[in-house]
Amino acid sequence: MSLEKYKVFNLIEDVKKLKVLFILESPYMNEYIHQHPAAGESALELTQFLMTQGYLKDFDAQLPLGCNIKALNYQPLGILNSSTLPLNKAFYPCALNSEDLAKVNELAAIKQNLNQSNPNKLPVDLKKNGVFKDFVSRLTEVFEQAPADIIIVPCGDTAIGFMDAFETIYQKPLTVLDSLPHPTEPDWVEKIATINLTDYIAPQILP
Repeated sequence: MSLEKYKVFNLIEDVKKLKVLFILESPYMNEYIHQHPAAGESALELTQFLMTQGYLKDFDAQLPLGCNIKALNYQPLGILNSSTLPLNKAFYPCALNSEDLAKVNELAAIKQNLNQSNPNKLPVDLKKNGVFKDFVSRLTEVFEQAPADIIIVPCGDTAIGFMDAFETIYQKPLTVLDSLPHPTEPDWVEKIATINLTDYIAPQILP
């Protein structure tokens, strides 16, 4: 499948020193260019939000979260996308063969049907989906190597859907925070204004 070249994988600098893992949605254009998650405008919003909350004091407030992690080899914070392939159909070239187009449509449907504001969404059984199975494999591998007390922070509807499904099949206890809104949501600023993340993650965990 020619879509393999568009995959972008996890961003974890040292899994044994990981303390907080953000679960995001999927790569888009900036992530494909940089070849790591959280390289675009929404990830810049995450940088600024976390710094305002008192974390990541050495990060550059003008760089996306993933770019800061790469630039500083920052080990306590990692990022894992629900899908290694973009879920946004607009990312892909318009000239795709029928097999790849079918796959792209399947990817787009996952996002559309996990979007809580979509009035036309359909029930999703992620457990039968290859994208979810890959997510389970990647996340389980992290848990097998990371400290037992890492904190999981889903961000947005897609990440919530994937984590909810994961928790139904994973047998060990997890610390999963209530989801953060996704920075692309139109009421992002209003929603984060009421969030005090330090109630759940001490600032010294992400210095």
